[in-house]
Amino acid sequence: MELNASLILISLSFTLLFLKHVLQNHQKKQFKNKYHLPPFVSPLPVLTHIFLHRCSIFEVAPILRRIHSHYGVIFSLRLIPFSNPSIFISDASLAHSALIHHGVTFSSRPLFVEPNRFLSVGGYNISTAPYGSLWRILRRNLTAETLHPSRIRLFSPGRHWALRVLLEALHSQSDQIVTVKENFKQSILSLLAIMCFGKKLNEREIHEIASLQLFLLRTFTSFNVFAIIPAITKFLFHKRWEEIICARRKQADIFLPMIRARRDWKQSPEGKQSDFEYCYADSLLDIHLPNEGGRGLTDDEMVSLCHEFLSAGVDTTTTALEWTMAELVKNQSLQSKLLIEIESLTGSCNEEIIKEEDLQRMLYLKAVVMESLRRHPPGHFMLPHSVTEDVIVDGFLIPKGVQVLFAVADVNWDGRKWEEPMEFRPERFMAGGYGEEVDITGTREIKMMTFGAGRRMCPGYGLAILHLEFFVANLVREFVWKSEVGNEVDLSEKLEFTTIMENPLRAQLIPRRKK
Repeated sequence: MELNASLILISLSFTLLFLKHVLQNHQKKQFKNKYHLPPFVSPLPVLTHIFLHRCSIFEVAPILRRIHSHYGVIFSLRLIPFSNPSIFISDASLAHSALIHHGVTFSSRPLFVEPNRFLSVGGYNISTAPYGSLWRILRRNLTAETLHPSRIRLFSPGRHWALRVLLEALHSQSDQIVTVKENFKQSILSLLAIMCFGKKLNEREIHEIASLQLFLLRTFTSFNVFAIIPAITKFLFHKRWEEIICARRKQADIFLPMIRARRDWKQSPEGKQSDFEYCYADSLLDIHLPNEGGRGLTDDEMVSLCHEFLSAGVDTTTTALEWTMAELVKNQSLQSKLLIEIESLTGSCNEEIIKEEDLQRMLYLKAVVMESLRRHPPGHFMLPHSVTEDVIVDGFLIPKGVQVLFAVADVNWDGRKWEEPMEFRPERFMAGGYGEEVDITGTREIKMMTFGAGRRMCPGYGLAILHLEFFVANLVREFVWKSEVGNEVDLSEKLEFTTIMENPLRAQLIPRRKK
């Protein structure tokens, strides 16, 4: 009797589970029949452009803009047969709905392919880690430690040192036309290296790191071949793959001695000298991963995170600084207006460097920096987001597993929101302008998304803005910036890791003060 009752109970349980499964499938079908994917477009124009120019998906912005103008602000594109489509969004309200209202659903990353998977040690960095405990630990470590306001203040001497090195280099070239990009990059890299390793690096060390960073960053956009059947393409293009491995090995040879020096200093600081009492590497040495037995980070994982720290901060800030100074060279009246504000707030102060606390009162400086970030976002697309469950956005079904790309530049240049968006007008961000009190995080409303929005927003946006304000204010106070005679500033764009000036800024620098 008991056996029969058990069999009946088991049979009933399986029947109920089966009926539940059928009902759920029926509901899913009804759900998917009610809502449709964003309109599909032919991948042929995009694939043709990628093939002919040997570029990446991040370099086809002009074609994607033409598609958006025809199909609307959201569309689907399947680049690889039988794969999930990619969905492209170029509208601020849709981006806000996705990244803020459905933030958790849009917070993961697609599985990155080679060589980016190799460079991130399988996703052990903040940019590529899927949404989950590892990502939260790594991001919280960065924001609560190195990017905490009290920590940022600790690096003020480093900012002053990096700026002095830059000003000395520019003064030494002020009798000639200066191509400023490399000077900017060396200064920003010197500063970020201090924050990363707690050490002032010499010119040779900076040059070596810069060369390796540039090579590895270019793999992000140019080495698409390894995304297609890596086991085969690594064999077919083994020389190129070996170059990547060799570059990472050299990078580890540079980074690891500095990381280990910080470990030694932390364990026994007595009698040992250190340029700075804290740096990002210190925090990495303290991380433990609860879901992996409480282990610490491996050497490879720390190298990956230091590479990410430098690449995320150096190239983006250098690019933004060059674009900002290019606009001030091109628009002399704006440069004069900014100088008036700087001098009115610093008075006849003969201090070599503007105090950081004075920057907070320079409203026009802030407007210039914000307008530069709006008009010239270093990245025209955010890194791809991965959707973790089916979700409806603006009546369209965004299925689980697809990757979504948000067109940053299209949002920043939206003529429905910004009057004459391609013009450089800092006044937009002054009192009464559309950008007044803009929420750079996009939490309330997205007006621009240079730093992204939502949970995956760039955690270093505050530091980036501080660095830009600090360098721009001091560069304008130190020099008159003029264009090369007969060679006006060219604002044409070119993609490397960031969207840079196709023709780098060449400027005539006239010292404003006697040294």
